[in-house]
Amino acid sequence: MNAGLGPQGQPQSSASSVLRTLVLCDLVNSTALVERLGDREAAELIRKHDRLARTLTDRHGGREIDKTDGFMMMFDRPVQAVAYALDYQRGLRQLNAAENTSLSARVGIHVGDVVVWDNSSDDIARGAKPVEVEGLVKPITSRLMSLALPGQILLSNIAYDLAHRAQGELGEDLGKIRWRTHGRYRFRGVPDPVAVFEIGEEGLAPLKAPPWSSKAHREVPFWRRPATVVFESLVVAALIVVPIVMFLRPDPAIAFASRDWVVVGSLHNLTSEAVFDDALESALRIGLEQSRYVNVMPDLKVRDTITRMQRDPDKTEIDREVGSEVAIRDGARALILPTIAEIGGRVRITAEVIDPQTQTTVYSETADGIGKESILPSLDAINSRLRVRLGEALATVSNESIPLEKVATGNLNALRAYTMGCKAYDGARDEEATRFYRQALTLDPDFALARVGLAKVFLTLGKNSLALEELNAAHAAQGRMSPRDSLYVNALLSTANEASQNDAIENWKVLAGTYPDFLSGQALHAYYLWWFGNRIKEAIEPGMRAVSSKNPNPANSELLLGTLYLASERYEESLVQFSMANSAQSGGLAWTIATAHAAALDFDAADSALASRPAGSPKEEDESTTIVRAAIFVDRGEWDNAYKLLGQADQAVRATEKSNEVELSLLGIKSLPIGDSRDSKSLAVALRRLRTELKETAQPDRYKLRSRALFGAYLAARARSSVDVENTLKAVGLASGDQYPTLANLLAVVEAEMDLAKGKPQDALRKLQGRLDGNELFVTHVTLMDAHASSGDFRSALAEANWLARNRGRAYAELNVQGAVPFNIAMSDLAILNAAEYAAQIDDKKSSRQSLEKFLSRWPAAIDNKLLGDRIRKLKTTLNPQSP
Repeated sequence: MNAGLGPQGQPQSSASSVLRTLVLCDLVNSTALVERLGDREAAELIRKHDRLARTLTDRHGGREIDKTDGFMMMFDRPVQAVAYALDYQRGLRQLNAAENTSLSARVGIHVGDVVVWDNSSDDIARGAKPVEVEGLVKPITSRLMSLALPGQILLSNIAYDLAHRAQGELGEDLGKIRWRTHGRYRFRGVPDPVAVFEIGEEGLAPLKAPPWSSKAHREVPFWRRPATVVFESLVVAALIVVPIVMFLRPDPAIAFASRDWVVVGSLHNLTSEAVFDDALESALRIGLEQSRYVNVMPDLKVRDTITRMQRDPDKTEIDREVGSEVAIRDGARALILPTIAEIGGRVRITAEVIDPQTQTTVYSETADGIGKESILPSLDAINSRLRVRLGEALATVSNESIPLEKVATGNLNALRAYTMGCKAYDGARDEEATRFYRQALTLDPDFALARVGLAKVFLTLGKNSLALEELNAAHAAQGRMSPRDSLYVNALLSTANEASQNDAIENWKVLAGTYPDFLSGQALHAYYLWWFGNRIKEAIEPGMRAVSSKNPNPANSELLLGTLYLASERYEESLVQFSMANSAQSGGLAWTIATAHAAALDFDAADSALASRPAGSPKEEDESTTIVRAAIFVDRGEWDNAYKLLGQADQAVRATEKSNEVELSLLGIKSLPIGDSRDSKSLAVALRRLRTELKETAQPDRYKLRSRALFGAYLAARARSSVDVENTLKAVGLASGDQYPTLANLLAVVEAEMDLAKGKPQDALRKLQGRLDGNELFVTHVTLMDAHASSGDFRSALAEANWLARNRGRAYAELNVQGAVPFNIAMSDLAILNAAEYAAQIDDKKSSRQSLEKFLSRWPAAIDNKLLGDRIRKLKTTLNPQSP
């Protein structure tokens, strides 16, 4: 991306959005300090303070952004910011002892997207800062700092989560460090409350809740606010008579805030009607889930918690005691216990709201009716009252609530069948789930949620065409769904029909933004940002939200977030996520841990991870493990082992599948310029098979085939097999401006390779340089490197070679291009040799020698390879012309 120009023609970098950690430090009572010491002595003390702050900033990998009475610093990771803040407070204590002063500082830390740009030299000469940072992160960090007491370090919840997870990096002083939570605070000018945490050392930090101020106050219920408490105390003191006191005592209540969570307990069915079992719980959930104020703990998460309590979730009733423990463990504010009874010929439904901490009933709502037809209207009434009692605005409840009969079904038997289908789907019993969902649709053909459930089963089974039929039917009946479910169906539909993946990404974004605690929406938004768009940095934020303690299936989200971190070269963070996912899957995802270790060049640890994988794992994981193991062989320069491993696996997979990712992985490394292993005949046969499959496959099931075919076409283009390329591109049927971002990027690379084959490197460069937005593919840089070298621009070719060698995590993580990983790794390693050759071309012999030495340490057997050995010997002659 080209830089812009400042007012006087000076270069000024364009702004970029990045995920960073901001730290704001402020000296307390600095004006009084100057008055007490005088200008000169105060200035000298401030200089020593500034020297301390800057030294620690460098030590912990930070960057100074601004300086007033304190500093604003920017760090890549929250744990670096926390380590800096702790050392800063310790340094202040030492400075005070040395100078006999009493300096103290407040520190705020927050994480989020910031917009960063470098000012032009002219602006800096006029007094501007070298670097500017803007974004909502900045005022929140400032509010945290302002809230802090002297000597206190306050963090937002996201900074706390990431730093606490990596606290092992804080070193030998970890035993002295204490973490505290101070509840949620509302900051002036910030729309949502912020959970505030503290870190500090005992004896040095306050380790207590900061007081309220005009700019920040703790979010507490009305009855717990100081003025109310004082008033109640006066009333109690004035009214001595116990009966009067008891009469005036307010009902107990729960400190429930927006987006807090509730657990729905088991229905206490006091009637003889078995149809009420499960159906009414499901109806209560569906009604409450219409709210954007109240979050309902997923049933699958409740079952998981009960399992961790060493109970059988199929036999355990979620009553007052068990439900309260579940709520406390999962961080829910309330437990709701529903009851249905027949009293005097009327059907009465009651919902009690329980405080999990005391297991007392805070309040209850009751609705009566006559006959089964009154049950759903009664539940509607109770849901609305509960939402208001929990603090949601009455107008919002009235405007956003749709009757259960309309949003689900009026048939209780259909509702029960749907509930049983959901339980079967959560338990991975797909055939059973299909039967229950179909039964629900037989009883009520317009039951849209049952069609959504059936579509999810088909998507799980890879039956996209059948899923599309159900989603289209559900979409046609959007009046029978809640607003959230309607958005969910729109997103699923745009994903399944593959008409526009850009539209699919946008639909997931709308769902995730509208319902931020709908964790499936966050997870799928992150997934499709990566899978369809390769938008790695953008996907990290929703990916982090999906990795929540409330997520009933966190392993998939942890796997995704680990992949995003790996692609961002954040190896330690990826290892944390992969390890948690692997543990949840009983070791079945050990190959992911191996990729993170291998990207960091720790091959022994990668081997140990692969060796830990249990026998008898599912087939898909076997293929993934094989491909990763082959990539690691390539990474070590053990090409024959990689050929053998993938060749054997390809034969095994080919017995049941026409085309597969293993075959393309093998063809990818056989296409490398490292010897006589190139196999253009096998590539032509594979492409012919893929073209046939594309013709025989319906549109909703073609995405992976298109990805494989385009990567095969890329390999054919590198082999200068123009006929295979043209025939394959026709079969893929993808226009350059199509709505498939990742595939369109891959298509552009194929076309650029064909330009190189025609001797037109400038045309290739024009096709690719406009796609360098951070979402481009790894192979984009491979072709750019070759194009720059072909045009004689060895300095630009060297820059691309260094990018390829540096972005090893990206090479291992690019799973959204079928078959590309081993090829990517090989090109990342070969790029080091390319860098040595390009550096020699621009007469940078020092860099050339360093790159050659690095390459030979990575692939020591390369000197014995005919093609690579010739390149190495020729380069050595260029660098040392006098040597024999």
